[in-house]
Amino acid sequence: MIGKKIFELDRVDSTNAFANQLLLSGQTGDGDVVWAHEQYAGRGQHDHAWVSEAGLNLTLTVIFRPLFLAPDRQFLLNKVISLAVVDYLNTAIASVNETGQPGLTIKWPNDIYIGNLKIAGILIENRIMGSSVEVSMAGIGININQLSFSSEIPNPVSLIQVIHRETVLKEALLSLCHMIEQRYEALKANRTDSIDLQFDQLLLGFGKWRDFTCSEGKLEGKIKGVNQFGQLLLELRNGEVQEFNHREVEFLK
Repeated sequence: MIGKKIFELDRVDSTNAFANQLLLSGQTGDGDVVWAHEQYAGRGQHDHAWVSEAGLNLTLTVIFRPLFLAPDRQFLLNKVISLAVVDYLNTAIASVNETGQPGLTIKWPNDIYIGNLKIAGILIENRIMGSSVEVSMAGIGININQLSFSSEIPNPVSLIQVIHRETVLKEALLSLCHMIEQRYEALKANRTDSIDLQFDQLLLGFGKWRDFTCSEGKLEGKIKGVNQFGQLLLELRNGEVQEFNHREVEFLK
């Protein structure tokens, strides 16, 4: 069960780093969670810093042992975690405003947006053993109760700015763990068609002609989804579909 065992920390450099130490010492198992009230050296994708004010947000790592998952299917874990974060935020927002349309999307590969503002980020580190994913550490950061952000962060938003009330962090953590549990069970049951479809349809810019930039310059494309390796599929005006790795292509505003 996700979150049955929670390592609660007042302060840590990185929950992923702490989770790695637990794994090396043999002190943790499938579904364990490392939760920190303050993370002073959090990391996002490609070693970008994840900046979070102490005691106001969710910063955690969920440890998985998905031996049922082949290495060439590991991006399914990104999909499951991303969808679970969207599930949690949709539920939290609906609890305050039942008719509200939060406009949650997934900015490929695994940032969560409300409109054009970032509310959550995910960093997943996998270890491969032979033909299986031996261990996966899913680091998750969600802006919950923070009202002001550094000017160095270009487009942040927090849950409190959307629902206009504070959220109890422990309750948010347990709710998120429940959402992750449901999505992870669907993955273990091999219900991947639904996971793939929902992830693709939630992609920011899905099915819309947008301007992008890549190493060859500017291009116009329409997001078709991702392939099994997590590469972004862009349809060009000439009908060709190109595959891109992370940071090989970027949205143009």
